[in-house]
Amino acid sequence: MWVTSKGEAAVYRLTDPTTPTGISLIGIFIIGAPIGRRCFMKYAGDMLLICQDGVVPLSGALQSSRLNPRVSLTDKIQFAMSVAISSYGANFGWQLVYFPKENQLYLNVPIQEGMNQQQYVMNTITKSWSNFTGWEANCWEIYNDDVYFGGNGFVGLAWNTNSDNGNAIQGTAIQSFQTYGSSAQLKRFTLMRPNLRTSGVPRLYANVNVDFNLSDSTAPLSFSPTSYGVWDVGLWDSAIWGSDLVTQQNWQGVNAIGYTAAPFLKASASGINVRWVNTDLVFERGGIL
Repeated sequence: MWVTSKGEAAVYRLTDPTTPTGISLIGIFIIGAPIGRRCFMKYAGDMLLICQDGVVPLSGALQSSRLNPRVSLTDKIQFAMSVAISSYGANFGWQLVYFPKENQLYLNVPIQEGMNQQQYVMNTITKSWSNFTGWEANCWEIYNDDVYFGGNGFVGLAWNTNSDNGNAIQGTAIQSFQTYGSSAQLKRFTLMRPNLRTSGVPRLYANVNVDFNLSDSTAPLSFSPTSYGVWDVGLWDSAIWGSDLVTQQNWQGVNAIGYTAAPFLKASASGINVRWVNTDLVFERGGIL
């Protein structure tokens, strides 16, 4: 198969490369124009393509001929993809890489060539997407089942330890907006309890966003890591030893009024593992319009 820079895909059948009749044209299909020079990646018996329609598997793209946008793996983040392609589509650095160890598919987005990149990351189990920042990656590669990225004058090992090159990892997350019974009934949210699994004490900010507001109005969080004991160095009965993941459930007061709501969590952590499992909310029902 050949794909032109304009998105024309020519599919051929090859039976005998030694004869002129051993190759025949199956058909020409119209798909989104490719983005970047490293726009292809083999994935789960298929071929993924970064194109104007997002990240699409060729098996589905050839069948839909751009008529079904849900064929794209990036359908859930299509608005963000459209903005990124329109703004940075001509920049060098677009690439896909699959990281099996953490069940992640990375899409490298070059905001500014050679110095400012971000990654759209899909969980290959849930098919949900997130956004990674701070990794200035010009290219990616898998070596010994670990994922590496190349920047200007350095090679970085991604997803290694629970810190960002010795600094705290900053994370921001928001769950889906829900009506909690009725979309026409106003609600006042008063308490929130994020249920976490963590190996330490992260610095957190929890709140509730209402009516599809995605803004983050909080100040940056700082984190002071706890010094744990080192084997053969720490003193018995004095040194603090790290633990496995434990459940952390603390209620926090919130003040939000709206018809729909989504729990919002901001975390800063270094050297510890933090997992947001689910959230409990307390709210009062108002009148129905």
